[in-house]
Amino acid sequence: MRDHAEETAAAWALRHPLDAAERAELEAWLAQDHRHAGALLRAQAGLSVIDRAVTGGAPIDFAHAPSPATPTRRWLLAGAVGAMAAGIAGIVAWPHLMVERVTTARGEIRRLPLADGSVATIDTSSSLRVAMVDDSRRIALQEGQAWFQVAKDRKRPFVVDAGIAQVRAVGTAFSVSRTNSGVRVAVTEGSVAAWPTDSGGTMTILEAGQYAIFRPGAAAPEVATEPAAIERSLAWRSGEISLENETLGSAVEQFNRYNRRQLVIADPDLAGQRLVGLFQIDRPADFAATLAASLDVAVTTTPTEIRLARKKNPLP
Repeated sequence: MRDHAEETAAAWALRHPLDAAERAELEAWLAQDHRHAGALLRAQAGLSVIDRAVTGGAPIDFAHAPSPATPTRRWLLAGAVGAMAAGIAGIVAWPHLMVERVTTARGEIRRLPLADGSVATIDTSSSLRVAMVDDSRRIALQEGQAWFQVAKDRKRPFVVDAGIAQVRAVGTAFSVSRTNSGVRVAVTEGSVAAWPTDSGGTMTILEAGQYAIFRPGAAAPEVATEPAAIERSLAWRSGEISLENETLGSAVEQFNRYNRRQLVIADPDLAGQRLVGLFQIDRPADFAATLAASLDVAVTTTPTEIRLARKKNPLP
């Protein structure tokens, strides 16, 4: 019973900002058992371990803790109560804070300066909520992708909630992409801590040049080190699509995310063609023209589509 309460407390400690219904649900849970408030306080305190790992602070010595490289959620809840900076009142008060809601339309890429000096560069068709308070900075990425340049403030950790995954950083740069198939976290500067939202997972420290992919239901992410691939994947920040041996099918998917006039591959065997190049996101017609010249592709344009097909050889 105690373990279940601790796990529920961990989930609540990471589930912010809350809306009115969620706040009522939290208050109801706290009222069920007087021990729940203490469990939530311990959960808050445990998050300080992540701050230490990310910011390079002095290590915390737990007598029975597993290796700091992969601390489990249970370890995060095991101690460090004295390091807690805020009480339960701060958590419950979150829904009353001013929350900025930001969305981008198809084809829109927005650079958003934040109140703390950080900057969020938001990709097309994305939605997020921003809440800044005295002891923390929180972003809820509801869909899409954003790249964050985080201003250093060790007393105010920067947390991104992407549904199935959480990311925590202080003074770094990283991107978070959220789709139905999972969450991808990529670090371009410094380091971040990332972990599955459900309490069964482990914390992963990602350094610059590394990325992690979180899949629904998976206890741990897939992690790789590919700095060049990360930079290519973030070319959208400059309004570009960078291809390095990607398939035509993948390139078409990328262009179609940004443009109302859609590229359509009429011949399925074309989709596997490998491409290299740098293209403007908002110029799919120029991309099609390049294909026509380099792959001998026939291009047919209508007001809503740019169709790509194999050229038909004339009859003799």
